[in-house]
Amino acid sequence: MFCRNLLKATGLAAAMFVLSAAASAQTGQIEGTVRVKAADGSKKPVPGALVDIYRTDVKGHWDVKSDKNGRYIRLGLPLTGQFIFVVSGPGITPTYTAARIAQTPVLDFDCEAGDGHTLTLEEVQKGMGQQKSGGGPSAPGKSVPPGDRAKIEAAQKEQEAKAKEASELQSNFDQARTHYNSGVELMKAQNYQNALSEFEQASTVDPSKHAQMALLSYRANASLAEVHYQLGVDLFNKKQRPEAKTHFDAAVAASKKAIATASNDTVENNPSLNADLVVYYNILAKNAMLLVEYYGAADLVDSTVKDLEKAEALDAVNKNKWGVLKADMYRSAGKTEDAVAAYKKVLAADPAYVDALYGLGLTLIASSERTQIQEGANTLADFVAKAPPTDKRVPIVKDALEGVKNAYKVEAEKPATPARRKRP
Repeated sequence: MFCRNLLKATGLAAAMFVLSAAASAQTGQIEGTVRVKAADGSKKPVPGALVDIYRTDVKGHWDVKSDKNGRYIRLGLPLTGQFIFVVSGPGITPTYTAARIAQTPVLDFDCEAGDGHTLTLEEVQKGMGQQKSGGGPSAPGKSVPPGDRAKIEAAQKEQEAKAKEASELQSNFDQARTHYNSGVELMKAQNYQNALSEFEQASTVDPSKHAQMALLSYRANASLAEVHYQLGVDLFNKKQRPEAKTHFDAAVAASKKAIATASNDTVENNPSLNADLVVYYNILAKNAMLLVEYYGAADLVDSTVKDLEKAEALDAVNKNKWGVLKADMYRSAGKTEDAVAAYKKVLAADPAYVDALYGLGLTLIASSERTQIQEGANTLADFVAKAPPTDKRVPIVKDALEGVKNAYKVEAEKPATPARRKRP
């Protein structure tokens, strides 16, 4: 008994690297999941399942294997034409179905358990009641006019060229995806050094070749940036600061590449695009901040602030967070006036935003002018009053206020209490 295949026009719960892509005018893709029905009625993914794709109106053959989650994706298939999909794999009964790429971009298979044998195209065609010849453009035994024969041969050659191009595209994608998946697993195990190598290889995929390759490219670059950050922090804490800087620089470059590539994508292709971009801007910000604060990379400030403004537009619900990051960037670069203005802009929107109170207070007490030092002390006292008791910055600020008191004889002023109105 052959297993039942499920056809879906939209919607596939995909892994980080597999999300539905808009097809180009000439070629498209097919993707889906191969699962086997267990004795208890549950459905389990089939890793290593082989999906053979045969074009029957013009001779053509492609194949692809499912990953460890049972998912497969095949790129570069012609949108026109008639196709038969044959699925086989370990522990399942083979199945087949006919479909058109343009009408069925997602094709899932739920299979019965079996001995894992495979079916030939001839066996499938026989089972479907088709001619053994494959339903080609001409019936056996009939003569073909020379003009038609030339057209058929030209179409066949074009099909063969497209098949070769698609195979190369698929091979590049599969290799990059394998490296990416390996990097993800290594990163989970905190094996950052080996993860670095895997993400470096995955990030070389050409994003201009296909929407799926673009998606893989920017996610690989973002992961590469995060791994560089982790390695850099470890070296920095070990007092190996020059070596750490190399990783922070590489993280900035990789995150910028991820942002640039992702910014050309669409939410139709990647429904989580905006959320992905917010993550990438965060990676960029923390690495740029370290370079500005500890390595004097003032040249990064203006460009990073512009990037943070883009992040703020995407993540409006966290607008104040991005405002503080911009202010922190200015403060770390010694741009005091810009920092004060940025912190005050956040506080105008939310007077109790403790991160802005903290940054503004530290900026002002570093001034040489007594009025600003006084304002800074007042702001830090306001921070202590409004910050949660568990905030680790509270004792630091209290020590800073004591230092200001001893050095400048400046104490935080209590906010003026509004006068009570007298009863008539």
